[in-house]
Amino acid sequence: MSENLKISRSQVSVVLNKLVKENKLVRIESKPFCFISVEYLKEKGIPFKDSVYASLDDLLSNKEKKDFEKLVGMNHSLAQTVKQCKATISYPPNGLPMLLYGSTGTGKSLIAKLTYEWARNQGVISKNGQFVQVNCSEYANNPELLTANLFGHVKGAFTGAEKDNEGLIALANNGVLFLDEVHELKAECQEKLFLFMDQGIYHRVGDNEKWYKSNVRIVFATTEDPGKVLLKTLIRRIPMTIMIPNLEERGTQERIELLYYLFHQEEKRLNCQIKMSNKVYNVLLQSKMPGNIGQLKSSVQSCCINSLFDKMDDELVIHLNHLPQELLQQVYKSKKAVLDDDEYIFIDDLQSYYNGTKEIIQLNENLLESFRKYRDEHMTLSNFMKAEKNYVQKYFDNLIFRKKESSQIDYYNRGIQHIFDLIESRYGLKITNNETLAIASFLDEIHHEYHDLRSWFLKHEEECDDLYQLLQEEFFRATKVSLEICEYLKSYLEMDMYSIIVCVFIFYVYNDKKDSRLTQKAAVILAHGFSTASSIADAANRFLGQYIFDALDMPLYVDTNAMIEKLNLYLDHIGKVKELYLLVDMGSLEDIYKGLHIENANIGIINNVSTPIALEIGNGIRNHVEMEDLFKNTIDAFHVGLTYHLEKNKLKQPVILCSCASGLGTAQKLKLMLEQSFPDGINLDVKTLNYSELIELGKKNAVFEEYDVLCVLGTLDPNIEDIPFVGIEDLIIEDTFSDFNQYFKDYMDEDQLNQFDKNILHNFSLSNLMNTLIILNPIKLLEQVANALDVLQKYLQIRFSNRTCFGLYVHICCLIERLVVSRMGEYKPSENFLREHKDFVEYVQKAFTPVEDFYGVEIPTEEIIYIFNYVKNN
Repeated sequence: MSENLKISRSQVSVVLNKLVKENKLVRIESKPFCFISVEYLKEKGIPFKDSVYASLDDLLSNKEKKDFEKLVGMNHSLAQTVKQCKATISYPPNGLPMLLYGSTGTGKSLIAKLTYEWARNQGVISKNGQFVQVNCSEYANNPELLTANLFGHVKGAFTGAEKDNEGLIALANNGVLFLDEVHELKAECQEKLFLFMDQGIYHRVGDNEKWYKSNVRIVFATTEDPGKVLLKTLIRRIPMTIMIPNLEERGTQERIELLYYLFHQEEKRLNCQIKMSNKVYNVLLQSKMPGNIGQLKSSVQSCCINSLFDKMDDELVIHLNHLPQELLQQVYKSKKAVLDDDEYIFIDDLQSYYNGTKEIIQLNENLLESFRKYRDEHMTLSNFMKAEKNYVQKYFDNLIFRKKESSQIDYYNRGIQHIFDLIESRYGLKITNNETLAIASFLDEIHHEYHDLRSWFLKHEEECDDLYQLLQEEFFRATKVSLEICEYLKSYLEMDMYSIIVCVFIFYVYNDKKDSRLTQKAAVILAHGFSTASSIADAANRFLGQYIFDALDMPLYVDTNAMIEKLNLYLDHIGKVKELYLLVDMGSLEDIYKGLHIENANIGIINNVSTPIALEIGNGIRNHVEMEDLFKNTIDAFHVGLTYHLEKNKLKQPVILCSCASGLGTAQKLKLMLEQSFPDGINLDVKTLNYSELIELGKKNAVFEEYDVLCVLGTLDPNIEDIPFVGIEDLIIEDTFSDFNQYFKDYMDEDQLNQFDKNILHNFSLSNLMNTLIILNPIKLLEQVANALDVLQKYLQIRFSNRTCFGLYVHICCLIERLVVSRMGEYKPSENFLREHKDFVEYVQKAFTPVEDFYGVEIPTEEIIYIFNYVKNN
């Protein structure tokens, strides 16, 4: 409406809510707000009683909130409280006593009443059962009066007892007795409850002969430490003590919801619309309230009273001067200007701040949801980062829009400004005043929502850590900056930094235009002196306008070993890189690289570093000049005193390893077909290895020492740790072979990958694979094997997947040809397998008897084991 009518949102809000007051519209408060014409509802015959409903479902069902639904925070900070109350009041057969423990004004009486309502609504107690409340402070010094009122008395029991009185316990029969401020009772008063709590029986005062019974559930409440004010014998009889949190522990969104509820009550009472200045809102939201919700309610009513005679028409406007005196004093003590502002918040608008999931939790949920899509390969890394950064940016923009004020935010603001002064000098990362405020507000949200945030994180800890690991591996520069920010925050501001918080900062500082093509490179300046390396790196990064260099400052007399140790610590921190540029001031270049703990990386070292040399190297890195060309160009430009060394032994040649249970011959054929599938200009190496050797030695095979094995391609998974396996059936089945591409994205561009896809589809068809057989007729053999597998499926009473069938076709056809060629095979039958899977062996032998007879071969037991593994993983 705001956009189409070209007026402000606040003006739209005023008009719509005025129409609600005039009973022309009904408002639905679920986010986003919805307004429905009363005329339309009448036309459609939809009954309604109120002008405001929590949701459309509530309107259609004419549903009113009942029992705990009326409790602010029932699904958040008070979720455990509600759960404990429900469990205790309904504990078989007649419930158990409970003690509500919390400061003044936290809502103990309300929770006790709602517990009673819930029990009655659920049929736990009788519909006729009453809620009887006793304030024990009235009986602090008069135990006899407590006894008479609780247990009742007979006529003449004491002076003034002119008739029988049943007492409050009898009145609460089949209901709830709420003993508030129980700490006010003296020891003898507490003791008078023991017999009734133990056995449910009691005497009336003046009648020691007759026993009375009452089925009462007892709820106690106290503001004092139970261990200090209650008898241990009473505490022993109360199995459930429930802590009620203070207002400060309830979180920002619940405080906003309470403000809305309390002001909304006053709106209905005064029959007008209420709005408050932004300053008033911040004071009510952030001020300390020792009296908790009780004091908040009193403050809201005080604001309304103070502004009542300034009311204009049907609108009540609350300014700073309408606040109660104790809150104004807090404002004055903050030494801030106390002038009011011209920005106003309507009470109805508060709902948009708390409806639904808390914003910081929703942000985390969104981040994990995108991560799941990426992990399930429904999203590219680039789109994943764009989505995540967008979520974080929107969240921070909203924090700036809300512009909260508090002494806590000011404290965070000062710390952040100091931290980012340090960050800017190291990495050239600048942030605006608004961004500083947004980060400060983010930290404030963490502080206020700590309870819910911690619960959420513990529930999703493993997934959050997986997300962090991905970011650390793929975007180590943004991760490094964010880790440093979080380390500063942790020590300077004394805040715990969960991995999801670090991830938020990574997305916030990540610049896709500057960082995306540098994520596989690291450049380090090493120099002797207190800050020589740091000065060169800072100057170069600033001139280049980009974070390129890290710095390691070395003491003047440090030896090469100490330098290498410090460099290795840095390398451990940044994770995997493919190119490492080292700019050093002196020392043997060859000596430095030998001790480095880094694999699969090309290392280039140049000496006599200076700021101009760093600028030359940094500019080349930024423009993606090849490492060797870059070093040659630098030496040509500066001539004197420069030498460089390239260490390519650290860069293992990437290979695809072909290894088939069907034999080395099959592996050789796969190698040839794969090489024929590579696009022009791609020289990836393909190696073959005997399957039994691969199984026996695993990663101890020399091929893993000499090469960077991208994946194993074959007929049966050898289960080598950290080495992906691709079954040839994955290349035959169109909807799965594309997974193969992920191993080559660093060696082919997008066009080459598309061509590779087409070549794989063509070369790795089942018919092409079968045509690699040398001696036997592939069509005839495939038909016989397919028939045998059909028989085997009938014996086993299962149906093989396409993947299993393809794998078995290729594996068994190659096996039959190998048996025909070699005739003799050195197989050792497995007695354990024969014994444990006797039926399976018999089924395979029966199913393949026609094939064996036709070709004059016998399938060995060891090969039956391979077939068994295929079927087991069907």
